[in-house]
Amino acid sequence: MEYQLSIVLGTYNRLDQLQRCVESIVSQTKTAFRLYVTDAGSTDGTVEYLQSIAGENIIPVLVGKKLGQAKAYNDVFNIVTTPYVCWLSDDNEVIDHGLDRAVSIIRTEPSIGMVALKTKDLQGPFVDAPFIGGVSSTGILNVNQGLLPTALLKKIGGFSEEFRDYGIDNALTAEVLFAGYKVVYSRKVALQHYRNWSEDPTSENYQWLKQRHEAAKVLYEVRYGKQNSQELSGSYRMKTKVARRVKAAAKRYLTSDYVRTSAAVRTCFIILSSRYISILDPILTFGRDYHLVQKRRTR
Repeated sequence: MEYQLSIVLGTYNRLDQLQRCVESIVSQTKTAFRLYVTDAGSTDGTVEYLQSIAGENIIPVLVGKKLGQAKAYNDVFNIVTTPYVCWLSDDNEVIDHGLDRAVSIIRTEPSIGMVALKTKDLQGPFVDAPFIGGVSSTGILNVNQGLLPTALLKKIGGFSEEFRDYGIDNALTAEVLFAGYKVVYSRKVALQHYRNWSEDPTSENYQWLKQRHEAAKVLYEVRYGKQNSQELSGSYRMKTKVARRVKAAAKRYLTSDYVRTSAAVRTCFIILSSRYISILDPILTFGRDYHLVQKRRTR
């Protein structure tokens, strides 16, 4: 069999979630795939489970220790030979043939360097959002989980190991965009996400995660902020002003529940607050399986 897609999945002591993720990949993916599961030394039965399902297209990578997400994924990326590759987390669940649709999208146009697998949280503090993915301080709409050509991923060098665990996906989004490729979002939700965050902002786990994320944001700003600031344009300044006004108006005239849960409203906010998405995006992508196209303006 000629495999087309490699799926790289990291896990550590979350057997129940891992099983759900693996089962969803198998049941929801018709594209010929190889699944690599890299384990950091689980002690909850994960290793035994992986050994029981191992085969030609499900390959356990039993590292046995914590390397950091970036290095753990990169070590697997180095051995991938399929035309396309995607990364997932063990708390994801593939729905509605999401990976198949992403492969179909990226095959349509050579200029597309990454397809964001649109993700919906089913638990955690962002459960009301129609889909997740935030606009960074530099105006880039980040990709949480994505699919891209293997050759491009290797050319970029995979995940930045400076970030180790947090911010690796945001940095990769920026690298693909700055390499001159488009970054697009699947129009339909491709993944469900069982976020393992405590909703209590005073909890130790919440504070620990917040600190790690803040550190990653600082590193991201140092690396990409200066490069983006050189491309700051009058049109982007105008977009951000409009975004602030639209957001204020929405909160004033619409119910807060609708503002939080409407996919159309969220899409509008993203277009207006991001630097690389055209305000004509809804027209330019009409009838396509993707939208929210980010493209760096060439000089």
